[in-house]
Amino acid sequence: MRVSRRAALLALASAGGLLGLGAGGVALVDAEVLPGRSALNRALGRCAAPAPPATLRGTPQPPVVGSFRSAKRRREVGFAISYPPGYADGAHLPVCLALHGYGGDARAALSCGDYAAYLAGRHGAPFALAAVDGGNGYWHRHAGDDPLGMLVEEYLPLLATLTYPTRFRLAVATSPAIFHSYADARRVNPGAYDTAPEWDATDVTARAKEFAGLPVRIAIGSGDPFVPAVRALRDRLPDPGIVEISTGCHDNVFWSYAAPAQVRAISAALAR
Repeated sequence: MRVSRRAALLALASAGGLLGLGAGGVALVDAEVLPGRSALNRALGRCAAPAPPATLRGTPQPPVVGSFRSAKRRREVGFAISYPPGYADGAHLPVCLALHGYGGDARAALSCGDYAAYLAGRHGAPFALAAVDGGNGYWHRHAGDDPLGMLVEEYLPLLATLTYPTRFRLAVATSPAIFHSYADARRVNPGAYDTAPEWDATDVTARAKEFAGLPVRIAIGSGDPFVPAVRALRDRLPDPGIVEISTGCHDNVFWSYAAPAQVRAISAALAR
């Protein structure tokens, strides 16, 4: 049986992981009209964020883990706290909340981007890195599940008994999942928002002017699929300089690249 050129290319792609595209095909993928942008970004080297110097890393202690019954989430939720070397469970320290990504949990938040290792590198004022299970969605309130309410009204008071109560001094976001619209969110991740009103209540781009004067840092890679929406947010912010876009994709390579600068910023904010 004669095999068409297209079928042969598809068979080769399934075996080797790459499919050659003509210039027009590349442009369509780059514009997100066709699927495959992540693979294209890797092939073009856009995901090659440089590794931070090994000297910035330290050896983190095992995290302190536990759980509590959450009325806001209507279930038992786990938490994890990473203390810098030399500090034990219950040490009075400022706290940085680490919020895991979609489908993650508290332990994943501490390991993502090697933040605990850079915290252990002692490059600034010490602080504790604290995470909690927020469920399989994002952090806004869903029907029957309120992870944000749990975070603020239940986990923060618990941390006040374990570390040291403090106010928010800085918000840091690395590769944030920001969408253009409710339809865009549903297309990319149907589980992200339950309803259009839920989306409207948490649309940060529509509320960009409210960021005026707030201590915020956003870092994202130029090859990240969320970067077009982050650029749209940046262009509406009172201070676009809080957004840093550099080489990298939506992966642990970029998160590790961004982590040292984020840790230094958190340390400086908490030392004030």
